[in-house]
Amino acid sequence: MKTVHLILFVSIVVATRAQIPNLGFCPDYLPMADFDIERFLGKWYEAERYFQFSEVATRCVVTDYAKAPSGRIYVSNEVTNRLTGVKRVIDGSLELSGKAGEGKLNVKYSTTPIASETALTVLDTDYDSYAVIWSCSGFGPIHAQSAWVMTRERLPSGVVLQQAYGVLDKFKISRTFFVKTDQEGCAIAASDINAANGITATSTIAEATGSEQKNVNKPEEKDDKAENPAVEEKQTVQN
Repeated sequence: MKTVHLILFVSIVVATRAQIPNLGFCPDYLPMADFDIERFLGKWYEAERYFQFSEVATRCVVTDYAKAPSGRIYVSNEVTNRLTGVKRVIDGSLELSGKAGEGKLNVKYSTTPIASETALTVLDTDYDSYAVIWSCSGFGPIHAQSAWVMTRERLPSGVVLQQAYGVLDKFKISRTFFVKTDQEGCAIAASDINAANGITATSTIAEATGSEQKNVNKPEEKDDKAENPAVEEKQTVQN
């Protein structure tokens, strides 16, 4: 009877994180080999994910990985509540785990109500368009899997998604429980506007000082005389 109660309790705990609890241990999926964290840095948009109760009311999910001058990697998850429209940012830090060159990441979040730690496995990525990330948590005789399809573009093309689906099929990860993340009509972040205008901050992470935050590629001051010879000629005549 105690065993039944334990399994029931574990099932409830697992269900609060994901809707796909399974009996047994986590699958032993091999992470991507020759993983290049430098190429992986930057902004990723959540295209699809396994259903999770904690993300039922979320939309416009964006994750940004940035390296500080010290070499430390910071993670910033931006989530918008579809009911209230309130935007929330969850910050943390990232460390590589596992063997050298493996796509295993350990993320520690510091801005959630309770500090949490998540082990992520990058199954595959081409760095430029898609990334497939997987995670699994075990609770005794039950485990729960989570998976994400991340893309560099907020609204990826069908070709990009098909590449990601190929990775899921390779690892026999069912797409039945995947849900599409709503990325339509999302507000454009200031960083996106700056990037479109060719303005890139030296650093956007917490360790940057105020001067570093302001150190952007400012447009060169225009020389009115150089651009308008007529003005210079007119001033010469008047003299």
